[in-house]
Amino acid sequence: MFGSNSSSPGSGGRLLVGLGNPGEEYKGTRHNLGFEVLDLVGERLEISWRRLSRKDGFSGRVKGRVSEVLPESFSEEDPRGSILLLKPMTYMNLSGVAVAAFARRFEIAPESIFVVYDDLNLPLGRIRLRPGGSPGGHNGMKSIVSCLGSEGFPRLRIGIGRSDLDSGSMADPDFVLGVFEASERRILDPVLSASVDCCLAWMQGVDLPDLMTRFNGFSSPVEEEN
Repeated sequence: MFGSNSSSPGSGGRLLVGLGNPGEEYKGTRHNLGFEVLDLVGERLEISWRRLSRKDGFSGRVKGRVSEVLPESFSEEDPRGSILLLKPMTYMNLSGVAVAAFARRFEIAPESIFVVYDDLNLPLGRIRLRPGGSPGGHNGMKSIVSCLGSEGFPRLRIGIGRSDLDSGSMADPDFVLGVFEASERRILDPVLSASVDCCLAWMQGVDLPDLMTRFNGFSSPVEEEN
């Protein structure tokens, strides 16, 4: 795809997407957990990121930071081809523009797109993997569903909900765009590690039922301080 040794676009490639907002002012915020997980995946695999440019062959301007992982990066060869990693730089509400552009450009089916994002409806310290479904109230997911015309893609939800805040407070933009408190970060660190493990297992070809069995029972072992 992007590299000289890459698989051809129609050869079964996959797309791993992390959602967030670009810019230093959003770094470390609750709404940027998708970006954080992909950055950690990149660190584990020792890959580099680059910005998309016009030479990448898209019909319009697509903003994103991308990387590519070839099957030989893993211990066992995966015949389904290379995996693209994408952090949309469109801002959250337009995430689907970049995701759909990739899906068209490289002929990637929705079921081969794996999306990682924060979820207010899930408590902090928990993760949930689903094979598809509605986007709920998440604007990034709403954009992806709308642009793909499908809800049939797997997604990893990372909880940011707080039991000590009512739902109205959690829905406040100041909450989702705020940074984690130190006590929350201690809870979150094991969650991020498990989320990276889940992404890598998916990249290695572990099927969704097995991933759900393994990761949907995860709960951070660190309790929030009162």
